[in-house]
Amino acid sequence: MSITLVTGASRGVGEALAWKLAAEGHTVAALARTGDALQELSEKAGAEELPGTIIPCPVDLRDAEATRACVNSLEETAPIEVLINNAAVVQNIAFAEQSLDQLDAIVDSNLKGTMYCTHAVIQHMIPRKRGRIVNVSSVAGIRGISGQASYCASKHGMVGFADALTQELVPHNIQVATICPGAIDTPLWDPETNPYPGDISKTLQAGEIVDLVCYLLAQPDHSIFKRIVMFPSNEWH
Repeated sequence: MSITLVTGASRGVGEALAWKLAAEGHTVAALARTGDALQELSEKAGAEELPGTIIPCPVDLRDAEATRACVNSLEETAPIEVLINNAAVVQNIAFAEQSLDQLDAIVDSNLKGTMYCTHAVIQHMIPRKRGRIVNVSSVAGIRGISGQASYCASKHGMVGFADALTQELVPHNIQVATICPGAIDTPLWDPETNPYPGDISKTLQAGEIVDLVCYLLAQPDHSIFKRIVMFPSNEWH
């Protein structure tokens, strides 16, 4: 048995991905801050008798020590062979109008949280000389988008981090792939507090990202997928 660790698993792409992988027989560690949602997801998977299981892991990725403790605890059960860094915080607002607390939340969750979790996981992957890491970044990680300066900074950081990390980990037979999607129809786009600046019905669906992640995980070790950029036809990046 091995574990696939999915961050941001309480909703949107992360929830869909955890469900898909469990349905395919994987043991999924579902990590997010909202413990109740994770517990509900885990119980639902059990009630529907999915071939795999979903382990709820209520952790705030911004807490490096809690993240490391979670990873180490999971490793006592089974090796984490796949890490999917999917957790994200986004706010569509002019930078001058953004609070410093919100700026910190975006950078700490999207960039530092990804780095904290990855750092903890690769301590175990490197000695085994195997593993897969998939980072769900954004088109905001390859270009600037007005109203998303802090988000762009965090996602550009994710892309640069992955590019450098890949070179360090290839000798250890650990692959790192980065997906840079455009807008996805998920709860991140709250119509009241954070509306999508366009027609939300034309955005990517969570299942499209899930299918792409599963495709990447199915590829042989000798094939490197450095970065994949995808977006809905009502955008251009």
